[in-house]
Amino acid sequence: MARSVAMGAAVPREAIRRADPLAGVALGGLVALGALLAVGTAARPSFLVPPSRAGFPDWLAGPFHGLASFLPHDAAALNYGFSGLLAAMLVCYVVVVARAWSVPVVWGLGAIGVLYAVFLLAPPQLYTDALTYLDYARLGALHGLNPYAHFPAAVPTDPTYAFSSWHHLVSPYGPAFTLLTYPLAGLGVPAAYWTLRAVTVAASLCALALVWRAAERWGRPPLPAVLLVGLNPLVLVYGVGGAHNDAFVVLGLAAGAAALAAGRPARGAAALVVAGAVKLSALAALPFALLGAERRRRAVVGAAVAAAAVAAVWLGAFGLHGPELRAQARLETSLSVQSLAGFALGLGGATDGVRTAFQVGLGVALLGLLVASWRGRPWLAMAGWGMLAVVVSLSWQMPWYVAWVLPLAALAGDRRLRWATVALSAYLLIALAPATGYLLDRCRCGPSHTTLGRAQLHEMRTLLH
Repeated sequence: MARSVAMGAAVPREAIRRADPLAGVALGGLVALGALLAVGTAARPSFLVPPSRAGFPDWLAGPFHGLASFLPHDAAALNYGFSGLLAAMLVCYVVVVARAWSVPVVWGLGAIGVLYAVFLLAPPQLYTDALTYLDYARLGALHGLNPYAHFPAAVPTDPTYAFSSWHHLVSPYGPAFTLLTYPLAGLGVPAAYWTLRAVTVAASLCALALVWRAAERWGRPPLPAVLLVGLNPLVLVYGVGGAHNDAFVVLGLAAGAAALAAGRPARGAAALVVAGAVKLSALAALPFALLGAERRRRAVVGAAVAAAAVAAVWLGAFGLHGPELRAQARLETSLSVQSLAGFALGLGGATDGVRTAFQVGLGVALLGLLVASWRGRPWLAMAGWGMLAVVVSLSWQMPWYVAWVLPLAALAGDRRLRWATVALSAYLLIALAPATGYLLDRCRCGPSHTTLGRAQLHEMRTLLH
């Protein structure tokens, strides 16, 4: 039965009636653990909510502020507590994914609704990206400075500046997302912040609806696909909780897949181009979609028209300036695969040679997957493996990057790809959990404590402040 679900076959109604209670327990555990984590981070200012270093007003803390004021102030306890709750959520998620065929629709969608509401109301977890988006938007819309040519440090008096980061980095985000945030600049900071959070959650929910529709059109059980995408703890805690713009990438990928499933190749290819205009990484799925489309010519035309429209808007709004990707490409998270490979080779981390080797490896992998797609392998599965390779190849990895893979893995009908995506989630959780960094700092070991690692840390701090 599990194999039939993974391959996209319908689940017998008799099996649904014999639902495994373990799946219900795991769903309940996800909701309870998520609520504990959200309420705990809202207790008081701490490193768990980095913008709170500039203050913890009610508009930033949210309605859960102070409900868990009994929590300890000790940094070690907060590190281990946050990481432990996140790890427990991942365990529950694995159980739900493994037994998705036995989850009643009302339970599954209800859990998603509750968790998205909880993390909508929670403060931003561990990162400042939501406030940084607003800082870039205000830089362009209010202060008349091109965010692709000027640093936020050019206007340190802006009220978002103290709550944001990357003060010496021009915007690394795509023009579609940057222009989307410009109207928020006319609102006050609290109103803009909550509007951004609400729009991000709406985009996430729309993406899940499109995943459901695409799964139905491909003849696959829709609920397991939606649960794989919507209940991933990294997406919930960091993506929804942090209002990250990767929700719009997922929306574009899901819209593209749904349109292609409905026999509308031009719309599908155009949606993938727009997703790439939010974050360039989304374009990795486009060539697979063009090869897999039943009417390739229409798909190519749709992609070309969308690319021309994006280019025209880009040039009109920002001139020849574009997202700053080179600076982040030079940075590394201390336990990225690149960094660990360089460390294992005795190089101290991701040197230029290691980066080049990974880029070549990524190119070879993508080429091989494209050839396989050309020869008739399902394009969604090949695109999913390609996107997974993109995430693994990066020197700068963030936990929510798993979202780029999830809609493709959910719809591909490839059991190995689904579990590889779950494994990627586990790796990103461990590598980037606050407890991991805390332990490495305590023992002064790992790539971040080599000469190269310290130089990387210095460069990152220069960009941040």
